Amino acid sequence: MYPWVFVLVLGVILGIIVRWLFIRPAEIEFKKVAREAMEKQALKRQGKLTVAQRMPALIIPYKKATIDLGYISNEADSSWEYTYARFRTDNFPNKKFSVYANSKDFFTKPLAIGTRVELVDERLREKFVVTGNDAAFVNDLLTDEVREKLLQKPLHVKFGRRIDSSTVSRERGWLTVFTQGNRAQDELFDALIETASLLYERLEVLSAARE
Repeated sequence: MYPWVFVLVLGVILGIIVRWLFIRPAEIEFKKVAREAMEKQALKRQGKLTVAQRMPALIIPYKKATIDLGYISNEADSSWEYTYARFRTDNFPNKKFSVYANSKDFFTKPLAIGTRVELVDERLREKFVVTGNDAAFVNDLLTDEVREKLLQKPLHVKFGRRIDSSTVSRERGWLTVFTQGNRAQDELFDALIETASLLYERLEVLSAARE
């Protein structure tokens, strides 16, 4: 047997052992904690507990929409893991934007792809990187209440494709409020859901105003 084959096989075996002894038990424990936290949210918001991508998830009825609370996991790269609240709307199908909390850390600094949007709120300009195809629309959407919510955590927002969809996906209309990493905290869940709710209501107001 070639030495490199032996090393490769040994590496695979060690990877399997590490996963079963350390990573898998941690994942099981997190899912348990996440489920308990989501059960609390389900009672608070009359939601339905379910499973998405083998992770606990919650479907919350909100007016004419539903808000999904859940996780995006990535075994290969934890920097692409998110905790999110999102909903889909048929309003403004041609609009798209991203609001990312800025970071001084090189590895977590947002990659702003698209036309930069100048925000009217000076506090947000200092702490967020925003791109989109309609600056006036973005500024109209970010009401005082929404801005306060974003500044408290801070949170990210994306409107257009789902954050876990492929770049060739033609589906639009998803508004996602999210934070990096898989986290199971009641306070964070509240912030994600409440911010998504505020943005849903604002989209309804802007839609009604143009009719």
